[in-house]
Amino acid sequence: MKVVIVEDESLAQDFLSKLLTSQYSDIEIIKTLESVKDSISYFSKAENEVDLIFMDIHLKDGNCFEIFEKTKINTPIIFTTAFDEYAIKAFDVNSISYIMKPLSESKIKKAMDKFYQTKHQDNDADKIEKLISIFKPEQNYKKRITVKLGDKIIVVEEKDIAYFIAEGRTCYLYTKDNNKYIVDSCLETLNTQLNPKNFFRISRDCITSFNSIKNISKHFKGRLTISLIPQYEKNFIISQERVSDFMKFINGE
Repeated sequence: MKVVIVEDESLAQDFLSKLLTSQYSDIEIIKTLESVKDSISYFSKAENEVDLIFMDIHLKDGNCFEIFEKTKINTPIIFTTAFDEYAIKAFDVNSISYIMKPLSESKIKKAMDKFYQTKHQDNDADKIEKLISIFKPEQNYKKRITVKLGDKIIVVEEKDIAYFIAEGRTCYLYTKDNNKYIVDSCLETLNTQLNPKNFFRISRDCITSFNSIKNISKHFKGRLTISLIPQYEKNFIISQERVSDFMKFINGE
């Protein structure tokens, strides 16, 4: 049986690996991964070769549930976690296998006994999705933007924003009523502060709201041409590399 360990603590790696191979003659540790990035890369290519995964929730570059957002994993998983008792209730309620840290032989044996009893059952995607919603911190996106108008500071609600345009060294906010205001933030900063479900950076000099996209047409070499409403002085070209992400945005994925 082929097993992958996703764990960034070397002591936990060694303990788990040695115990599994010494106690279970059918187990072969085929890979040890330490990060979200490496796990996404590995499981995108080799998921079907794995019979069981031991996965720590907190990895050195993020939360393990980010892995599930980038690749589909059907292999049974036993999570290892140091979460408190309140958070662990989420695992119990959703019938997800887990081991509380610190690891011990008895805890691992209990998890393995459960696995052998249900080893033919794949991961339940709905259960994993519930865990993602519970453990992944919600991003707080801006609901309003402050802008300048002469000596005044005006608050623009998110629902009234059409798009942001970088013109030279200045960034402007255009409203759906076609008012234009100076914004202190640059597009790079705004792109991290705006809800990605509602806004998309279609070019180096423009972030638009979903509702301000007027027309989408094919451009040469696999690119797209976007026109906005209120009408701007030019259309915007989405590069071939960004077309896939843009279409996911349009389709609400």
